[in-house]
Amino acid sequence: MKVEKFVFSEVSSCVMVFSNGKRTVIKPSSEEDIMVIRFKPPVEKNDFHEKVINNFMTVNNVSDLAEKCDYTCIKTFTRHFKKNFNNTPYRWMLDRRLEEARHYVQSTDLTFSDISEVCGFSNVSHFMSLYKKQFNSSPSADRGRSKK
Repeated sequence: MKVEKFVFSEVSSCVMVFSNGKRTVIKPSSEEDIMVIRFKPPVEKNDFHEKVINNFMTVNNVSDLAEKCDYTCIKTFTRHFKKNFNNTPYRWMLDRRLEEARHYVQSTDLTFSDISEVCGFSNVSHFMSLYKKQFNSSPSADRGRSKK
C-alpha cells in the first residue's frame, strides 16, 4: 500500500467526510495552533458499503437507494444495511442530510428554505422540526452561535 504525505500551511479549517457519510469540520482553537491530522490506511471495505456511500447522495428515499445498490427487496436491503451500518437506512440517510444541513446553517448565509431544498427535505417546516429534534437547537439559534 502506498502512503502519501502532504504538508499544508495556513489552513483555517479541514472538512472531513468519512466513509460512513458523516462529516466534521476541524478547526484550530487559536491562530497560533498547528493542526496535525494523521490518517490510517483504509480498512477493507465490502461492495455493499461502497455502493451505499457512492449512491446515497443521488437518491431521495430508501427504495431508490436499494435499487441503486442492486436490491429489489427492501427487507433484504434493510437487513444488509443494519448489519453494515448499525442503523436503519432511513435513519442513516436522515442523519447524513441533517449533518449536511447543519454545515450549511453554520457556514453559509443560505436561507433555511434553500438549505431545506438542497438537502432534500420535503418542506422547510419539516426540516426545522427535524433539525431542532436532532441538535436540540433551532437552525437560527445554531447560526447565531456560529457567527459569534
